Amino acid sequence: MKEKPIQPNLDFWDNLGKLLLDMAKLTFASFILGGILKGELPQNVLIAAGSIVFMLFGEGGLILT
Repeated sequence: MKEKPIQPNLDFWDNLGKLLLDMAKLTFASFILGGILKGELPQNVLIAAGSIVFMLFGEGGLILT
């Protein structure tokens, strides 16, 4: 019996990209908007951390999609 070669699953990378984009949206909402409204931690730290994570997830999601 001849075995078929394994084909790369392109849907996996597309779905992973969409997941990263959704995580970027959630990160933006939780870190930046939530941090500004609550005001528990210094706003500069929350905005910087949220922006970095948001940009990393967003960039990774756009590359994979």
